[in-house]
Formats: sequence, structure tokens, C-alpha cells
Amino acid sequence: MNIYEVDLTNILLYTNAAYIPYYKNKSRYMVLYGGAGSGKSVFAGQKMLYRLISEMPLKPHRFLVVRKVAKTLRNSAYSLFKEIELNWDLDGLLDYNKTDMSITCENGNQILFAGLDDVEKLKSITGISSVWVEEATELNPQDFTQLDLRLRGKTQYYKQIILSFNPVSAYSWLKKRFFDTKVENAAILKTTYKDNRFIDEAYAQVVEGLKEQDPTYYQIYALGEWGSPKGLIYNNWRLTGEMPTSGAASYGLDFGFNNPTALVEVREYDGEVYLRERIYQTHLTNSELIDKMKQMRISGRIYCDSAEPNRIQELRAAGFVAMPAHKDVTKGIDHVKSLKLRVYSESANLIKELQSYKWREDKDGRILDEPVKYQDHLCDAMRYALYTGTKSEYVAW
Repeated sequence: MNIYEVDLTNILLYTNAAYIPYYKNKSRYMVLYGGAGSGKSVFAGQKMLYRLISEMPLKPHRFLVVRKVAKTLRNSAYSLFKEIELNWDLDGLLDYNKTDMSITCENGNQILFAGLDDVEKLKSITGISSVWVEEATELNPQDFTQLDLRLRGKTQYYKQIILSFNPVSAYSWLKKRFFDTKVENAAILKTTYKDNRFIDEAYAQVVEGLKEQDPTYYQIYALGEWGSPKGLIYNNWRLTGEMPTSGAASYGLDFGFNNPTALVEVREYDGEVYLRERIYQTHLTNSELIDKMKQMRISGRIYCDSAEPNRIQELRAAGFVAMPAHKDVTKGIDHVKSLKLRVYSESANLIKELQSYKWREDKDGRILDEPVKYQDHLCDAMRYALYTGTKSEYVAW
């Protein structure tokens, strides 16, 4: 295949209707926000890939994809482009460099990936035509300003910054920057799971089910409206740039398939508990999980979701020290809240869960003594390890 054989009909076949007009939008800022499962990130990737293959400048140009932490891109945006390539039947048109995280098109155009924590790599990237900021709520205003300033100079094609995010807090700098006052040269699109005809039906039911669980979560993740979660459960944590290497590690494991399988590493050092996200992946079978854990050289006690005894037994048969966790949610949360937690800065999904993990509210706004069951897989895994590890019957396992 060459660049002139790309089938636009095939591209539109895999694009949700709400986004189709935005392929041609040339605003400086494109703000894609709304509910969970609405296809925001998929379209951001689709638009960037469409420009990559369709724009034929005299001099090849570069597109930049960023998140706050570089390593989180490999399992999010980078892998997303491969899925789009398969759907669009672009066989042979793109070359992936896994080492430096780049995608090069036959026409010379490139997509580069970088984290705002990787300052030296960002400094070395020049000639950027457009930027996609995935999970824009991870950034602060200063981060955004620096990206905006990098998009300068004359180019044959238009420059654009795409921001995709859920409106998790009405106090976010994004609301102040793009919603509270009119912004020139900005296109803003809100979508929800109802705009995504490709959504998994089981996931759509989870999102719709938030209506019965918590009005604030329903407002944010189902309706895509700005909210301000109250009753956050954990405020006893802060970020750290490194993990201790001394002492034994233990782990918490929350099984999943349609929901993510979540594995958290726990280490104690100098009176503090260090946490690191190790696995957060959907559609992971037990055999795949075992292979992955062996490749990662996971060793130490693994406190697992006790609702899956067969899967625990399979882990033990594979040589892992796997055991059922105590699942008393209230007592477990109380214990975790009593600790000083340090969260490894590359644990993007764990950080995201901790920032929104909250007690349920009733329809009158009263806080209830149980957490919302949504986006809590790593928080559950963390609790399994930290609470079960204190129980005397496991000391001599």
C-alpha cells in the first residue's frame, strides 16, 4: 500500500459520528472532554494518524503525544495507534520504533511520544506541528504553557493542540482556562458513552449503573459534566520518584478480565509504605498473567482477591506465593488510612484512582460508609496487600 491508496470510507467506518466533522477542524486548541468510554482518546489518535498519512508537506513534519509521565504512554496512546492502523487497513504504511517510541509514515511524517518528566527528550524534539495531550488533567498550567510555547514558527500545515480528559473537578485549571471565559481559536466537544457506538455493552452498563451508586460519579463519568468529588477516602499519600530496593516486596492482586487485572507492589522503608503499580490491563487470562508476572520476576507474598480461589490455586501451582486476601473493606480502608503512603510517580493509573476514590453519596448529598465501586481496582489491590499483611494467621505462611 502507498499513501494514495488509503480508503477514506474505511476510516469513517471506524469513526463515531460526533467526531467526524472534527477531522477538518483547524482550531489552535481542540478540547475533547466528557464521560468515560466516549471515545475521546480514540478520536484524538485517529485525527493525528489521519493527518500523518494525508498531509504531504515539502518537509516532513512531526506530531507530539504527551502525558505527565513518559512510561505511561507505552500502554496507552502508543498501543492505541496500532489498533487504529489495523482497523484502517494501513498495512505497510507505518514503521514503529519501540525503542525510542516513535511512528514514521511512508511520507516521512512522524509521531513522537514524550513525558513531561523527561525534560531532556522534550528539549531535543524540534519542528513540532501539533500536540496531543492525553489525560490532560495530569498536567498543571505551567506544563501546558510550555507546550503551547513550543508550537511556534511557520509550517505548511496548521498547528493544533488536542486535549482529552474527563471533567473530574470543577476546580481544574482546564475549566478556568477553556470554559469559564471565551477562548479564541478553540473548538470544544463534549461526548459521553452514548456517542460511542463501539463501546462494550458490559462497560456501558457499568457507567450507567453509576446513577444508582453515586450522583457525583454519574455526573462526571456518565454525563460528562464538571463535578467536584467530595468525601475522598485517601489523603495520606504523596508522590515519590524512587522505590526502595532493600527488604522484601509484597503484592496485592485484584483479578479482572473485562475490568483490569491490577497488581500493586508494596515495600516498607523507614516507617513509610511505598506503592508501585506493576500491572493494569484488561482481557488478561490467568496464563497470560502468570507469564507476565514471571517476566517481571515477581516474588514475595501475593495477596489476591479471595473471590477467585481457582485463579489463586493456578498462581500457586505456577510457583507464586499466592494467598486469599482479607476483604473487610471498612477495616481495610481504616488500616490503609493510618499509614504514610508514598506512591511511585510512574504509577499513573494508581494515582488516578487515588485522586478520585471516594465514599458514596446518597441523592441528598449525605456521605455513606462505603466506597464507590468504580475505577478502584488498584485501590482494592493495595488494600489487600496492606491490610492482609497485618493479619497474624498469614505471618507464618
